[in-house]
Amino acid sequence: MTTELLISACIKGNHRAQEAFYRMHFPKLLPIVQRHFADRSEAVAVLNQAMLRVFQSLREYQEDGKPEAWLATVIRRTALNVIRDKDRANRRFQPEGFVPPVSVPSSALANLNAEDILKLLHALPDYLRIVFSLSVFDGLSHAEIAHELKITVAASRWRLARARELLRTHYHVVNSINESPL
Repeated sequence: MTTELLISACIKGNHRAQEAFYRMHFPKLLPIVQRHFADRSEAVAVLNQAMLRVFQSLREYQEDGKPEAWLATVIRRTALNVIRDKDRANRRFQPEGFVPPVSVPSSALANLNAEDILKLLHALPDYLRIVFSLSVFDGLSHAEIAHELKITVAASRWRLARARELLRTHYHVVNSINESPL
């Protein structure tokens, strides 16, 4: 069944179509959420919340673009809303420059895989990781990031530069550890 047929069946309230739609898109959408959440179970919970929002707003979907792009936007915005709500609830700030230690397997960085990159990425503080992900992975401009996160364009630029700087530092630290003779 094609995505368009599934969408029309989902709009009619067909639960089997909703399940098929969910299963069809889950593997493509989970990585979008995992860029923002280190814990897989939390990422799945956020994806489920986002899919509920998708099913509730399918009637509003306009078929002028690809449904996958619309889905990715809904998923990303839901993830950002959850992060924003969590940040408001916690209201705890880490000292400037603090980055939790990251452990990357002691394989050569030439063999760095997606999981290792995610570990490096999740070592960044949330406010830096989110801007980095939106810019690098989602291709949003600083103006779009600023609008999504309700920050200034200058803050978006600074956060991206700081995230790159910290990732470079982590990369060099891990690289020097991997190259040191034992």
